Amino acid sequence: MAARPVRIGLIGAGAIARCHVHGYRVHDTTFPESGGSPVLEAVAEATPELAAQAAARFGFRHAAPRWQALVESPDIDVVDICVPSALHREIALAAIANGKAVYCEKPVGLSGREASEVATAARQAGIASLTGYTYLRNPLIGLARRLIEDGTLGAIVVFRGTHNEDYLSDPDAPFSWRCDRVMAGEAGALGDLGSHIVSIALHLVGDIAAVSADTRVVIGERVAAEDSATRRQVSNDDQALALLRFANGAQGYVEASRIATGSKMAINYEIIGTKGALRFEGERGGELNLHVAGAAPGRAGFTRILTHPAHEFYGAISPGAGHGLSFNDHKAIEVHELMELMTRGRPPLTTLDTAARVGAVLDAVIASAASGRWTAVT
Repeated sequence: MAARPVRIGLIGAGAIARCHVHGYRVHDTTFPESGGSPVLEAVAEATPELAAQAAARFGFRHAAPRWQALVESPDIDVVDICVPSALHREIALAAIANGKAVYCEKPVGLSGREASEVATAARQAGIASLTGYTYLRNPLIGLARRLIEDGTLGAIVVFRGTHNEDYLSDPDAPFSWRCDRVMAGEAGALGDLGSHIVSIALHLVGDIAAVSADTRVVIGERVAAEDSATRRQVSNDDQALALLRFANGAQGYVEASRIATGSKMAINYEIIGTKGALRFEGERGGELNLHVAGAAPGRAGFTRILTHPAHEFYGAISPGAGHGLSFNDHKAIEVHELMELMTRGRPPLTTLDTAARVGAVLDAVIASAASGRWTAVT
């Protein structure tokens, strides 16, 4: 049976939008048995001129004069939201009101409250959704979850996780919208990076019940733009740290930083159980290290597992073990989930409800950092 066309309406044409378009373009050759085939129908940007440029650059059929026209168009099946966080809520709610499926980059709003509002609206309206917690699409995350679920690690005792990068470690680097709580929310590095490691903690270990956190703005102001004499105040965190209490009794710790000098993609986690342990490093994304207790004396330790076609989705992209996958490959997997959701009703790994769940943890981190007390996740 031929794949069903799924008409995409993209809002925003920046860096993350290019990753989405890559996923759409490689989908049909990477996943030829999929029930859906993405059609690049329309794109909207800040101005009609920018939309026309994006349509030509990406190969969309049409350029929408404004995002509202795209959301209201009967020719769109999925509204794909790739704009700064401040616009997520308004666009997503409009898409839901018009009966469109929503594919939104995290965080789906400026706070967990906004993400929850959007998720509730979609649930009540019966709208399909997917959110872009892309690092969860690494096939080794799937392997890690299976090892936990089948009891290889025993009862989980501790989760330690980081998502550290250094893209704003230079104090002379110009101000970014990500440094502005009006555009990005009160969660700076916490929202941009910490949301990813929190999503991994939730996916692998389970619900987080309470947090004790500290956040800090290290570089308090930046030049407004390159070669500008004007300076702007940074109004959200450069780094955040939080102790975690999981609902199942496990303990944990997460850290997020956008000024971690030398870290390029340090989305790392370690999970310790009563029978074994896992270690993963984002800068070595094709490796998962597993220790299983009970080895003979002198032979105990971690064993390196390389990505392999036996791991879910990996074989569709690479026939050779140990090659690893890129962020864009993970986006291709995400797009495949979207096609299966739209045509076969298969639930994706992450939905708007996932964004609400992650957002509730981030809200609790912010509240705990302000109060200096353990804060329940609600």
